[in-house]
Amino acid sequence: MHTLLNTIKNMNQSSNLGTSANMNKLIAESIFKDLKSHGFADKDIVAVSSEILNKLTDDLRNRLEKK
Repeated sequence: MHTLLNTIKNMNQSSNLGTSANMNKLIAESIFKDLKSHGFADKDIVAVSSEILNKLTDDLRNRLEKK
């Protein structure tokens, strides 16, 4: 995963990526390739994706409650 974080950092610093949609796609592809290369099965990748969405939902909910 260290490689993934470096990839994201480099993408953020690059000015030739175009839109944030392009960056999001590249990050998603990088995460997917990393998970696959580390032996994650399809169901595991779905579970990781679900956990990320759950974390985002919790974070958004917490921020709204603080307002």
